[in-house]
Amino acid sequence: MTFVKVCGITREEDMADAVEFGVSVLGFILVPGSPRTLSLEKAAFLGKLVPPPVCRVAVMKNPSVDEIARVERSGAFDCIQFHGSEEPVLLRNCSLRTIKAFSIEGVGDLERASAYEGGNMLLLDSKKMNLEKGHTFDHSLLKKRAFRRPFFLAGGLGPSNLREALEKARPFGVDLNSGVESAPGIKDRTQLAAALEAVREFDDFERRRH
Repeated sequence: MTFVKVCGITREEDMADAVEFGVSVLGFILVPGSPRTLSLEKAAFLGKLVPPPVCRVAVMKNPSVDEIARVERSGAFDCIQFHGSEEPVLLRNCSLRTIKAFSIEGVGDLERASAYEGGNMLLLDSKKMNLEKGHTFDHSLLKKRAFRRPFFLAGGLGPSNLREALEKARPFGVDLNSGVESAPGIKDRTQLAAALEAVREFDDFERRRH
């Protein structure tokens, strides 16, 4: 089964839609400057509304030890996703589960992600320059590449390209954000439902094939 993470949640109604459609993971962005940024207080409020077993992820970039501790103490999150240049020891010392994100453009970026020694899981994202052009990185680079940890595939994924991405990359999970939005931070219920259906169709096909 492919796990689905919806990131950039800013509204209760979008969160409710995601839970209704069977999303496994919800991400709340705490990175200043992002159009989807929330204060820790708002993110924690939303996080505490999420029913189990949905996993709640706080997304951070180069946080201080104190900032991490505040997230841990809030009791609203199950996992922290790191999007900066964090040293592995920072992730190893975290009391919550951890995801380390990497921006991917070529083979060298994948090798760097594979060699990283911290984090329970990886997230492979497209570099911003590619997303601005409306496309993802070359997922065929992931064929026959082994990672020691499960990875989420991210970067411009939506109903129109999910099936192809899943066939090429075979990830543990997919991360949906801008590809299921009507505006930054505003999820589109129809697009979200279509994306989840695309994932289910892929999973069903794989089960029948095996």
